[in-house]
Amino acid sequence: MVATADNFEKSKEFFDIGNVLNTLDSFNKVIESLDRTQTKRKTELIQFLNNLLKYCQDNNLKSEEAMVLRALGRTHAKFKEHAEGLKYSYQALKIQKKLGKKVDVAEGLVFLAEDLEVSGNYDTCINTFNEAAEIYHELGKLRREKDIKKKISQLKEFSKEMVEDEYILQKFNVDKY
Repeated sequence: MVATADNFEKSKEFFDIGNVLNTLDSFNKVIESLDRTQTKRKTELIQFLNNLLKYCQDNNLKSEEAMVLRALGRTHAKFKEHAEGLKYSYQALKIQKKLGKKVDVAEGLVFLAEDLEVSGNYDTCINTFNEAAEIYHELGKLRREKDIKKKISQLKEFSKEMVEDEYILQKFNVDKY
């Protein structure tokens, strides 16, 4: 909790002097250490990001705007607001694709895929992870590609088990009791 508060204070300080990249770097540490039970902080954190987003839009900072949108998506996802998180993740990815920064696009796809996984949309999640893996392959980041392909294999196996379980439940009318 203290680390989160310290990083959030640092984020505010960086924002006050207009240093968007350090603001986001510090805020990402807040998201990583955030406990989803801290719902009292949710409004404050999201409002801060909305202010940062407006600043980026007003100053035509497209790359930073995409990063803020991604942070908004991650923050909403952290509080189990997956539909809202996906909305921001898609917006971030759209900007990143327009800018043509492949590393940012690949990272954005991974975050989007993770949100899709949590929401239970496995087919789209797997397709999104595949797209990220292809980009990492093109960039020569083979270790990252391998990690994503391992995740895809795990998801496919889990999805297969879910289908099999559903079939058995229906075949033996388990849901009727």
